Amino acid sequence: MRRVLLFLLLVTASPLAALDLAPPGSTELGRDESPATSVRLPREPWRAGTTYSGTEGAIERVSYGIPNPALTTLQLITPVREKLVAAGYRQVFTCANAACGGFDFRFQLDLLPAPAMHVDLGDFRYALLERAGDDPRLVSLVASTSASSGFLHVTTVSDSILPDPVTDPPISETSEAPRATLVTALLASGHTVLTDLDFAVGSANLGPGPFSSLAELSSWLADNPGARIVLVGHTDAVGSLDANEALSRERARSVLDRLTGQLGVAAEQVQAEGAGALSPVASNLTDEGRAANRRVEVVLLTLE
Repeated sequence: MRRVLLFLLLVTASPLAALDLAPPGSTELGRDESPATSVRLPREPWRAGTTYSGTEGAIERVSYGIPNPALTTLQLITPVREKLVAAGYRQVFTCANAACGGFDFRFQLDLLPAPAMHVDLGDFRYALLERAGDDPRLVSLVASTSASSGFLHVTTVSDSILPDPVTDPPISETSEAPRATLVTALLASGHTVLTDLDFAVGSANLGPGPFSSLAELSSWLADNPGARIVLVGHTDAVGSLDANEALSRERARSVLDRLTGQLGVAAEQVQAEGAGALSPVASNLTDEGRAANRRVEVVLLTLE
């Protein structure tokens, strides 16, 4: 008794994929599947002006041939309809021949083309069944006959199968966007500004650091002993030309001393010069412009 109850539970709870809807003695003639599209499943007869909207979802269309011309369309469709009802489906709509709307109704159906499916416009039957719940499905059945055999077309609509959305990986709160390195800029343009240096106002004394620009530069020079650079100091336009030139040269010299002293760069790889206020990168008429002009640049001379 327990085995019988278990069998009944499995049958009534099984999804459509577990149901064998092929009519007895039939041969599969055609099959078409799509993970996400639409198909027309009429719920009423066709009348002038009727438009059947498409039902969206994962679509499976299968047609069967039954080599028995004596079977009526009701005999073809009934065994399959009974299987569906036993599996929890309810019939939504059914019709036959002229009661469906005849020629116009048949050509509203999205069926597999001949020879997979044959429909006699004077002898066909349609049924639509529906199952609700966690796995809702719609099944339409179309039965027809020819002089030599019967035909059954089964259309199944279930939830669309959609690809997983493509998302960018989460960005850590502590992560930084990739940025061009000092050496990358130096090799690309032949010169770049050491932007993180710290000098006291009006002084050539370089702050204690550490300065990441100098660490990167010293490491690259150690890896490329044939490289030669010149450090060029620049000032704003406040003060005399001679004083600004001297200050700019002294600041460049302070950077050279840091590279060759604390960071171990070979002395023959580095020179120091001063350009004073003669090569501005911004207007000297604003505080922001003057701050940008006060800088030390590294210029690549050779790379052997």
